Amino acid sequence: MQKLFALFSFLFFPALVLAFVVPAKPTGFVQDYAGMLSPAQINQLETKLEAFEKNSTNEIAVVTVPSLDGDTVENVAQDIFTKWGIGKAGKNNGVLLLVSLSDRKTRIHTGYGVEGDLTDIATSYIQSDVITPAFRSGDYYGGINSAVDKMIQALGGQNVVPENGSQTKSNTNWEFVFWFVIVAFQVVLSALARSKSWWGGGVVGGVAGILIWHFFVSSVLVAIPSVVLLV
Repeated sequence: MQKLFALFSFLFFPALVLAFVVPAKPTGFVQDYAGMLSPAQINQLETKLEAFEKNSTNEIAVVTVPSLDGDTVENVAQDIFTKWGIGKAGKNNGVLLLVSLSDRKTRIHTGYGVEGDLTDIATSYIQSDVITPAFRSGDYYGGINSAVDKMIQALGGQNVVPENGSQTKSNTNWEFVFWFVIVAFQVVLSALARSKSWWGGGVVGGVAGILIWHFFVSSVLVAIPSVVLLV
C-alpha cells in the first residue's frame, strides 16, 4: 500500500515528491553543502564577504548544494533567499549565489534593493563568462571567488560587463525561425490550393507563387558570390 501511494504521489503530485528542502538558517555567509571548497577557501570567502557587509550593509551569501532534488534552480534560490532572510530588513539588499553541483546550474538571486547595481545583464555575464569557464576547468573556488569579486564591484557602482560580453549575443535560433516560416507558408499555400474561392485559390496563390520565385532568385543571387569566394 505504501509503495502504491508513493507511485500515485509521484505521478499526480510530483511537487510533493521532488522538492528541495531548505536547511535551517545557518550562520556565516558561505554554506558549502556540496563540499566544493576547502576550509581555507571558505574562510577566505567569509572574511571577504564579512568585510563587504560591514562597509556597505549589503549581504552576499554563497550556497552550494549537491542537488536541486528535481526542483528548478530558480525556485530553490527563491526559497533559500526568502526563508533565510538574506539582506537587511527594510533594505532588501541581499544577494544569493547558488550552485548545484550535480545539476551543473548556478543562479544569482538579488533583492529589490540592489537590482539597480547588480542588474540581470551583470548576473548573466558573471554566470556565463566568469563562473562557467572556471567550473569547466575544475576550478570551483576560482569561479566562485571571481564571481563574488564581480558582484562586489557591481554593488559598488562599477560596470563589470565588457562591451563584448556574452549577454550582447542574440539567443534567437534564426535557423529554426527560417524553417518554421517555410513550413507555415507551405501549409497556407496547400490550404489555398484546395480552396474553392477564386480569390484564395487564384489571386492569393498567384501572389504567393511570385513571392516564392522572388525569394528563390534572391537566394541564388546571394549564394553565388559566396560560392565564388569559397572556390
